[in-house]
Order: sequence, then C-alpha cells, then structure tokens
Amino acid sequence: RAVLRRDYPTAARITRWLAWLHADGVPLALDPAPLVEHIEVMAGGDRLALDTAIAHRLITT
Repeated sequence: RAVLRRDYPTAARITRWLAWLHADGVPLALDPAPLVEHIEVMAGGDRLALDTAIAHRLITT
C-alpha cells in the first residue's frame, strides 16, 4: 500500500524488514527484490538510499 500511495519512506522501511525476513528464510507471499528495485528507481534521499542499500544487501546474501 505504501508504494501505491507513493509513501516511499514507509515503503523502504517495510521492504527492509521484508528483506530481513527473506534473508532469515521466512516464507513470504511476495518477493522483496522488485520492491527494492522500484524504490531505488522512483525515490530519492539519504534515508531511502540507506534503507534500500540494506534491503538489497540482505536479499543478495
């Protein structure tokens, strides 16, 4: 919902938590990788860059 509302700060935080769960092996109803990529492309700012970098790192490890 946060992505649809274009509330990218909230979307980035939620996606970071989803990436953490994904990295821990918790089965999720969706893949967080496309969300991370979408937020990276559509949003800007230091905090968003940090949240998406953390999420990206969690997904790729």
